[in-house]
Amino acid sequence: MPPSLQHPLVGAASPRFNEVTIDDREVNVPGYLSTHVTVIDFWASWCGTCQDTMPALDALYRDHRAEGLVVVGVSVDEDASLAARGAEQLGASFPIVFDEGQRLQATFRVSQVPTTFVLDRSGTVRWVGRDPASIRSAVTALLDER
Repeated sequence: MPPSLQHPLVGAASPRFNEVTIDDREVNVPGYLSTHVTVIDFWASWCGTCQDTMPALDALYRDHRAEGLVVVGVSVDEDASLAARGAEQLGASFPIVFDEGQRLQATFRVSQVPTTFVLDRSGTVRWVGRDPASIRSAVTALLDER
């Protein structure tokens, strides 16, 4: 597992949320079944670093979704249309939630974007960071755990 950012949620159970995505899919985090490694990425369409992170997360999702990887993007944009347009421009095929009023951002104690959380199969936050290569390493390590 790569080094994680110092974050109060590392080692704790992830906050639960049930949201509807920008394309009307229901998302439950952590999922009802404790069989998935989950990535939660807080991002915004105006975020320069997110321009690199989002495509890397999409590639990770496409590479490992058959193994039980779940990726959820949480947009902290001011408007849902900006989130939808940004997700489309960045080619995100995973679910995107618009965080109206930044409720989830506050719950997860996110102070800057991008910030990515990697949860193990039991819903425990095992890693927090921003670097796409480290995100991939954290996910691979958790997928290898049985």
